[in-house]
Parts: sequence; C-alpha cells; structure tokens
Amino acid sequence: MLRPGLVLFALLALAACQDRSDHAYCDVSKTGYEHALTEVNQRLTAYQGCLSRALGSEDCSGQFSDLSSAQSNLQHGANDVRQYCGKAP
Repeated sequence: MLRPGLVLFALLALAACQDRSDHAYCDVSKTGYEHALTEVNQRLTAYQGCLSRALGSEDCSGQFSDLSSAQSNLQHGANDVRQYCGKAP
C-alpha cells in the first residue's frame, strides 16, 4: 500500500514535469522566433519572385522547399517560446 506522503511526492513530481517553462531561455527563444519569422518572409519573397518570373517556364520547387523548411523552423520557434516563456509569441 502506498503511503499518502509518497503519493503526494509523486503527484508533485509529475506536475513539475508538466510545467516546462524556463524563463532563463525565454529571451533566447524569442530571438530565435524572430529570426525564423524573418527567414519565412525572405523565403516567401524569393518564392513569389520565382513565380512571377516563371510564367510556367521555371520550376520553383526549390524555393517552395526553402519556404516550407523556414515555416517548420518558425513553428519550432513558436513552440520554444510557448515552452520557455509560458505563452505564445
């Protein structure tokens, strides 16, 4: 049979694992998010430029792949901000 103190300790440990915010990394994660956002904007501009120049003759899949990768980085950055700052960017 489990003792009440042991059960309480286990519940507190579990709660601590759920609270993953770490304000020591909050500013770093915000900076990472801002850089990722800048990258998305740059990649979007490159993709739009390719599309406007292509007129059906150029394959813009490389630019689209770069944009997709930048979007993935942005999502990771947003997740980091939520984790370390306790709120969405």
